Amino acid sequence: MINYRIVSKAALAITATAFVTLAAGFDGADLRSAVGRVARSIVDSPVRVPSAGTVEIAFSPKGGAEGLVVRVIDAAQVDIKVLAYAFTSARVTQALLRARKRGVSVALVVDENHNLSRESDGRARAALSALSTAGADVRVVSAFAIHHDKLILSDSKHVQTGSFNYTVSAETRNSEYVTVNWDNPALAEAFLPHFKRNQSLATQFATKY
Repeated sequence: MINYRIVSKAALAITATAFVTLAAGFDGADLRSAVGRVARSIVDSPVRVPSAGTVEIAFSPKGGAEGLVVRVIDAAQVDIKVLAYAFTSARVTQALLRARKRGVSVALVVDENHNLSRESDGRARAALSALSTAGADVRVVSAFAIHHDKLILSDSKHVQTGSFNYTVSAETRNSEYVTVNWDNPALAEAFLPHFKRNQSLATQFATKY
């Protein structure tokens, strides 16, 4: 059986070696730009994860999707990691604030352009500010054309994915779905490098009200 992680690391090493070989021909600005392009172009090999735990699904509009997301957050006892594109849901924000109150570590990475640069009504900034003030690690990322992830990792074992943006529209107007794999640590571990990569490319959110 192929060890996909070894293959992935080997591909990364080859890419890095080739880049270093060519780097001497760049000036400082060009080098930084090239580094960014290479980092964004690296695609890991697929990772196979054994089936485990229980899978639960919900849909929208008004089919329980947002409620399932909130249950994942409310179940967390240790830590929550969130990747998001649009982030304006009051219910999801309140659930994350409850998590902080019970001592859960919360880390959040959201798309900078959609939530800050192009936002008109201030809801995303208010939600992010509330979480940052409560002690969550809130970051914004602009390294991609769109940071389109919708992912929650809870307690290193529960994984929430799907099409569902963390917004009122996703709950009340859009056709969306949420999938939760409860109690599958291997799946959470497989998603973790993706979260860490995106977090490392993000910048700290500056709280404003």
